[in-house]
Amino acid sequence: MIQIDISDDEKLLLRDYFKTSPIGLIRHKAQAIIMRSQGMFILNIAEALFVSERTVERWIKDFSRRRMASIFSGRIGNEYAAKLTREQKEAIKKILAQKPSLYGLPKEFWDVPQLKKYVYAKFGQVYETDRSYHFLLEFGNLSFKVPDRFNVKRNEQKIAVRMEQIYEEILPYMEDSNWEVFCSDETRIQLEAITRRAWIKKGEKTVLKVQRTDDYQNYLGFLNQKTYTLHVFEIAWGNLEEVIKATGEFITLYPNKKICIIWDNATCHKGILMRQALSKGRVLERVHLINLPPYAPDVNPIEHVWNTTKEQLSNKQDYSFQQTKQKFIALTNNKFFPYQI
Repeated sequence: MIQIDISDDEKLLLRDYFKTSPIGLIRHKAQAIIMRSQGMFILNIAEALFVSERTVERWIKDFSRRRMASIFSGRIGNEYAAKLTREQKEAIKKILAQKPSLYGLPKEFWDVPQLKKYVYAKFGQVYETDRSYHFLLEFGNLSFKVPDRFNVKRNEQKIAVRMEQIYEEILPYMEDSNWEVFCSDETRIQLEAITRRAWIKKGEKTVLKVQRTDDYQNYLGFLNQKTYTLHVFEIAWGNLEEVIKATGEFITLYPNKKICIIWDNATCHKGILMRQALSKGRVLERVHLINLPPYAPDVNPIEHVWNTTKEQLSNKQDYSFQQTKQKFIALTNNKFFPYQI
């Protein structure tokens, strides 16, 4: 028969959970452990709590192995140890709205170890499990997700200034019926699907059979900022010659219009060949180019189009690359995407 000993601290915590926890299962577990530590038989505990002997045995074994953490097993919706007062939690919520570096913690994002340090230093409290800190983070309106990539060369202030300049520059074009304004960028797809998630049988090795090839296709897209219509063109390579060729083909869709194209400062968007193509009498003479700020792909609306489309294509392995390309074109070309700069 399983015997357990509990420390004075554990006894105080268990009594507190038994008296104050709003969750019946936690109260029952705490009471069962206290009763067993006092020498009561499992049969008597089971009868007192109206549960089976096997259930009580499982609680006791789990406590012997994981101690206080076992009290909260299976209870995802509670805050585990209720050591902090509501006022203290509200104070933590305000703190979590700011970066930890402001509080002497040299981190860009909050995480459990950093939060542990702060809670202990500020309130002298330590939770039994990491899940308790997860609930504090969730209480602070934070979510657990993969952070967006961030380029250390990115300058938010310069980006904001440059975007204001772009808005001022394109405003007359947006109001002029003789002009069309587009945001543009390249993207690439390939045959092998990006498998982002899958339902796999528990206990079995995860093996995904894929057809690996070197097949890929580059595209150049133009998103109309007045109608939100997207035009997509295949390009063999992401180089200057291919971009000029595709752009020349694109502007034939608007034969009587002046064209403003907003894109990044990639090498395939500038150079001697591009300047020549933009000169009078050349293929792109009706085109006016505007460069987006550096290290800021997220300010280009067409990036959202590519992300949305690739999400739709993910987890789907086609038998041929031709099928993949057809799907991509069907999802993008001449379709409506209400993303504006």
